[in-house]
Amino acid sequence: MSDTESKPDDKPAKDTGSSSAVKKSTPRHKRVLVGAVGALLVAAVAVGGFFIGRGSAPDGGGSGGDRAAVTTTARDYAIKLSSFDYRSLEKNREAITAMSTPAFAKKYDEMVQALTQIVQNGKGEATATVSYAAVESIDDSSAKVILFVDQQAKNVVSPDGRTQPYRMVVSLKHSGGKWLVDNVETV
Repeated sequence: MSDTESKPDDKPAKDTGSSSAVKKSTPRHKRVLVGAVGALLVAAVAVGGFFIGRGSAPDGGGSGGDRAAVTTTARDYAIKLSSFDYRSLEKNREAITAMSTPAFAKKYDEMVQALTQIVQNGKGEATATVSYAAVESIDDSSAKVILFVDQQAKNVVSPDGRTQPYRMVVSLKHSGGKWLVDNVETV
């Protein structure tokens, strides 16, 4: 018989109570708890680092008043830009032009001229809401605001209407004591 085989008359060894004979293992729930606490600590450090970094980053400039002003201007602009009625397309045009830099006002006018006939023929109507707006960057002379815009539009093709989500980046320039829209991109 080999060393690893046992004889039928061999009796199992008795527990002597010594610590070397019994291995204690960590209960599973303690391991899970330790892992969860560790994961939460890592997440807390990451979130804290993110916010500390944002506060000291170059784009963290601008006073709270400037941040509020660019957010309000961008939000108002996005709503006016995305809202229209084929019966009165000029309604928002003056306000949008007044809120724009001269260069962007020219681009806006060109866009309106190109789309007027299409919107009128299609009897297009739209209203818009901004569900989220945040300053991406800001300094003394320029800012960028990210907006989530939902446009509710209807026309002859879709008389019951539909909601179209847009994500916009609005670039602004500080001029003459106020913030003016210099560009709008949909992303």
